[in-house]
Amino acid sequence: MILRVPSYYKTFQCIADKCEHSCCIGWEIDIDEDSYDYYMGIEGAFGERLKEQTVTGDGEHSFVLRKNGWCPFLDQNKLCDIYSELGEEALCEVCTEYPRFVVEYGDVREKSLSVSCEEVGRIIFSDEGKMSYEDIELPDLGIEDEFYEDEEEEPFEEDMEEFCSHLEEYRTQAVAILQNREKSIDDRIREYLKFCEKLQNVVENPEEELWEPMEYFHVRMETFDELENVNEEWMEVKQRVRDFFETHSYTEALEEYKKSGDYNEIWYEHILVYFTYRYFMRAWYDGNVLAKAQFAIVGFLVIRDMDIVRYFANGKSFKLDDRIANARIFSREVEHSEETLEILEDDISFDEAFHVKHLLGQI
Repeated sequence: MILRVPSYYKTFQCIADKCEHSCCIGWEIDIDEDSYDYYMGIEGAFGERLKEQTVTGDGEHSFVLRKNGWCPFLDQNKLCDIYSELGEEALCEVCTEYPRFVVEYGDVREKSLSVSCEEVGRIIFSDEGKMSYEDIELPDLGIEDEFYEDEEEEPFEEDMEEFCSHLEEYRTQAVAILQNREKSIDDRIREYLKFCEKLQNVVENPEEELWEPMEYFHVRMETFDELENVNEEWMEVKQRVRDFFETHSYTEALEEYKKSGDYNEIWYEHILVYFTYRYFMRAWYDGNVLAKAQFAIVGFLVIRDMDIVRYFANGKSFKLDDRIANARIFSREVEHSEETLEILEDDISFDEAFHVKHLLGQI
C-alpha cells in the first residue's frame, strides 16, 4: 500500500500551548471504543477523573466540555493532562490524528493536514512554492493501522473501474491547471471547472442567464445558514460578511480588493489545490467528480467573501495572519463534520446557483 502525503506533511508539529485557537477548545471530543475501554480501566484518582468527565449517548463516547468550551483535561497552561499523566500513546484517536485526515482508495492511503489548524495554515500559506506530494511505502513508514480497520469501501459502480483507475491522472491534470501561474487565478478557476465539467459530462442549458453578483452572494449565505452552526467565531464572521455587503456594492468591493497589493493569488491557488487534494478522490466512491470541483470553488468563493470584508475592516490591509485566520475559521466550521459535507455536496450539486455556468459567473 502507498501512503501519499503533501511535501509539508513532515514539517508539521503541534505547537500545543502556543496555539491561539486550540483544537481542545470549542469542539466536542469523541472517544473511540479502544480508548474508552482503556480510560475506564485506569485506576486511582486520575482514573476516577476520566470516568467523571466521560459521557455516553447513542452508543458514542465523549468528554464533558467545561462551560467555557475547554476540554476537561486541558490545564490552565493549555497542555493536556492525559498526555502528562499517561503519555502520548494514551490519547484517543481524535486527539492523536487531528489535524490529519485520511482518504483511502484502491491500494493508496492519502493523508494530509487541515487548515482548521492555524499552524498548518502558517506552513501552507507562508510557502510561495507550488504544493507537491510524495509517495511512501507504508511498511517503511511504520504507521500503525489500528485506526483504519473499517470495512473497505468499493468504488460506487463496478462498471466505473476504468474511470476510477484514471482519477489520479485526472486530479494531476486538475492541479496542473490550478498551478499554472502564467494565467490569473480567475482564468485558472474557469479552466478547472470546465475541465471537471467535461469529466462529469454535464450539459448546461445554453439559454440559461447569469444572475447579479449579490444574488449569488445571498444564495451562498443561505446555503451555509441551513447548516448546523458549531462555532461562535464562524457565526460572528458570517454576520459581519452579511452586514458588510448590505451596505457595499459587491462588485466594487471585490474589484478594489483584487486590485490591491494585498490580493495574493498564490494563497488562493493553495486553497484550491488543498480542496482538490482533500476531496477529489472521494469520487472513487460516488463517481461525482464535478461535485468535488464545485465544492472547491464554493469554498473559495465563501473564503474570498470573508477576505474582502476583513480587508476593509483592517483599513484596506490583508496579511498572512488574516489569510490563516479566515481559512481556519471556514475549515473548522465546515470540514470536520461528514454530515455537513454531505449536505453541502447535495446542495451544491442541485442548486442552480452552483451549476458550472453560474459558478463561472461568480469568479
